[in-house]
Amino acid sequence: MKSKVVTFILPLAFMWACQTSQKEPDLAASIHQVETSLCPPVLLVGDSTWTLEARMKKYGVPGVSLAVIRDYKILWSKAYGIMDKDSKEPVTTQTLFQAGSISKPVAAYGALHEVQQGKIKLEENVNTYLRSWKLPDNEFTKEKKVSLKNLLSHTGGITVHGFLGYSPDLPLPTLVQVLNGERPANSPPIRVDKVPGGEPRYSGGGYTIMQQMLIDTEGKPFPEIMNEQVLGPLGMTSSTYRQPLPPDQLTKAATGYLPNGTMTKGKRHTYPEMAAAGLWTTAEDLARFAIDVQLSLKGESNKVLSKDAVTRMLTPFKADDQGLGLFLSKFNGDVYFQHGGWDEGFSSKLIAHKEKGYGVVVLINSNQPDFIEELIRAVALTGKWDSYVLTYQPRPMTEAFISKTIGRYQNGSDDVLLIYRDGNRMFIKSLYSPPMEMFAISDSTFIRRERISKLQIKSNPADGKQYLVFRRSTQEPLKFENPRLEANDKVPYEWLLECKYEQALKGYQHLRKLNSADQAISEETLNHNGYDLLSDGKILIAKEMFKINMALYPASANVYDSYAEACLKNGEKDLAVINYKKSLALNPANEGAKKALVGLK
Repeated sequence: MKSKVVTFILPLAFMWACQTSQKEPDLAASIHQVETSLCPPVLLVGDSTWTLEARMKKYGVPGVSLAVIRDYKILWSKAYGIMDKDSKEPVTTQTLFQAGSISKPVAAYGALHEVQQGKIKLEENVNTYLRSWKLPDNEFTKEKKVSLKNLLSHTGGITVHGFLGYSPDLPLPTLVQVLNGERPANSPPIRVDKVPGGEPRYSGGGYTIMQQMLIDTEGKPFPEIMNEQVLGPLGMTSSTYRQPLPPDQLTKAATGYLPNGTMTKGKRHTYPEMAAAGLWTTAEDLARFAIDVQLSLKGESNKVLSKDAVTRMLTPFKADDQGLGLFLSKFNGDVYFQHGGWDEGFSSKLIAHKEKGYGVVVLINSNQPDFIEELIRAVALTGKWDSYVLTYQPRPMTEAFISKTIGRYQNGSDDVLLIYRDGNRMFIKSLYSPPMEMFAISDSTFIRRERISKLQIKSNPADGKQYLVFRRSTQEPLKFENPRLEANDKVPYEWLLECKYEQALKGYQHLRKLNSADQAISEETLNHNGYDLLSDGKILIAKEMFKINMALYPASANVYDSYAEACLKNGEKDLAVINYKKSLALNPANEGAKKALVGLK
């Protein structure tokens, strides 16, 4: 499983980000330690770690840009690999990467600057400031309107999770066309479909509304606003929200690569949804942003926002992990602010301690976020980040210990966690993921290398039943959410996998009746599950998954499109044609269905 720690030298371009008081040999040793300490979330005593070189090869990551923060400064930055597989041009610390959703917190900085200047009120109806377009009111906004605070915290009830971008051969929509879901936009209309102010639901659509708000308020293009209010003041001189990139910056831009290793169509996509996904940047520039957040929180910087404004930005709103533009993570009392990013062919992450002046930014030209997490843990181990990477000494498991633990446990409304044995080893797996080995660290507690949370089997005094309990620390309250199941207790997805489609449909209909907002039975989730089944070669089961989605969401064009694709893979061309036509009838702008029908003639 683990490779040995190997010393290696990468003949790849790098440069120091700044002067540092740390002696150069010590710094070189620290860099080498980072390069040889990639690891899973949990280490067992005796585990070896991975090298950066080996993990780039494993994941197929062409290029990496890394900036390490220590004592509120960029301690060092370095680049690895290549910008483009064809040209083999090396990545440097000045290479531009798409930041994906890390565009959001930087854009939120600009929006909060507008609030600080008194140009926008944080809790006022967004339509007060929108001029070129208005967010349509409906039954969900009768009593409560959407505010900027809702947009920044993903609590506006706004649709559209994310965006695909546009390859160079496609026409670009205007921002208003994106907001309305009008051709040539490739995303649906951005609307309100939940009462604003409720539980967070991630929405790139909300940030696209915010982008239009700033444009209408300032009367300037969004890239110009952000350059004046955020990028310029923070010294982020390599960064821009311009989409597409101008020729002079395009020569510095990396080429993106998809999870299967193929190149992003046209090398990189254009994102008119700039606030949500359109920032081109470097690791050093994003590190400057993170440092300013840290220093502003201390009251030692006011280049963009005051201490009060940044404090509000990092104060949980509705959910413990949700601030305004940034997410919050706790590790045994230590609080980190962070945000990840994913554009077509690019992944990224920024994470920094809220109070202790350290952090890291990782940018790659590949959609491999697991690699990013491993590299961040290498930085955390080397920098001795508080509570970030945990190490345990496993202990032997008795037969009685194993016997009382194995079983099936419900996980949400449509998943089951199976704990089983293989000889003297124990494993846990869900219906949707591969198994993970479990290790005992006490008489009642297990850990896994792949997850931070500990597992325990507990009896609930309220009902006397046994539950599988997940806890990051003993300070967390017990949550009895995963009851042990009897053999005949099935969730709908289990019925589906057993090819008992009628029971599966009835199960999903029952779940929808219980809670129509349950994400486990949303159209998007069921569609995603169907495509996972398709990719696993389970075509008939995938067909039934899409068929169930059609029964639950008959007014959606997408469900018929997906079902048609499964029919086509199963050789049922006539049925594919029928359902592509149904999709087009509901959404005449469905270019994919049009192309498919042309090919089927």
